[in-house]
Amino acid sequence: MKEYIEKNQPIFYNLIKNEFSQQRIPHAFLLIGNNTNIPLTYLAMSLICDETLACENCNDCRKVKENKYSDIIRFNGKDNSIKKGNIELIQDTFKKSSLEGKAKIYIIENIEYATKEAMNTLLKMLEEPTEGIYAIFTANNASRVLPTILSRCQVIDIKPDSKEVIIGALCQDGITKESAHILAYLAPSIEEAKTLYDERFEYMQLQVINFIEDLFLKRANLIINTQTNLLKKYKERDDIKLFLNMLVLAMKDMFHVKHTDDIVYCEHQEFLRNIKIDESQLIKQIEIILETIYTIESNANVAMLMDSMMYSMMYRL
Repeated sequence: MKEYIEKNQPIFYNLIKNEFSQQRIPHAFLLIGNNTNIPLTYLAMSLICDETLACENCNDCRKVKENKYSDIIRFNGKDNSIKKGNIELIQDTFKKSSLEGKAKIYIIENIEYATKEAMNTLLKMLEEPTEGIYAIFTANNASRVLPTILSRCQVIDIKPDSKEVIIGALCQDGITKESAHILAYLAPSIEEAKTLYDERFEYMQLQVINFIEDLFLKRANLIINTQTNLLKKYKERDDIKLFLNMLVLAMKDMFHVKHTDDIVYCEHQEFLRNIKIDESQLIKQIEIILETIYTIESNANVAMLMDSMMYSMMYRL
């Protein structure tokens, strides 16, 4: 974890290293970005560990990493909006003696989803910090956090992992080069990419190639094969959105491969190159898929929406 942060988040690492070395540790941190999980965990471990920064090997570090440290309270605004009662629970719990005998930490991820009442209650805690109690917040968008809260936190921007870093880490874990490339375009971090890689992802990867083969080479089979092989197995919006986002990458590859650019579906380079396409038509088909992704959240019948998309891609250009 330390090696990863030193290499990929040098600003974050050097900042906390200086603060912890000089024993000038802020009472509250706000990590900004969509790749905050590893820095957040490392920061929490460092606040507990007896070393200057997290050693990652001691019992305390392991308990923090495994979410088993008794004096950490954690909420995530994306799971449930943070309410005033959540902040009051933190206050009441931390009035009691420490169970672990060290620092107490409250973590609020996606704090921008907190209610106004929760933010105001939290602000009172930050205005009168208690020794030995630390706050770690995360947010994707700092502009959605109260300025008065921002001013009382050490605000640190967390960079997204580069595609090259994600691909390298995934390939080291034995994931195929093509899968790693696709995941790198779908996920902002190594951790999220690994979470996304499962049986569903592998199935979608195969169905994307089948869809393209049917669309351009066996058009009469497209709708029935998609209904039978995809929509009967995966019906949820999130599943179909994943498929469509993967399909967009493959469709763009069809354009890139003709211009000898690098492609995402690298194991199917010859297959994609050999399909004869009209580039203006291809662009319109990609636009149809993107429009489907945009409207899928509000459409009650996913299967009907997919049928409409396929019909448009085949006959309405």
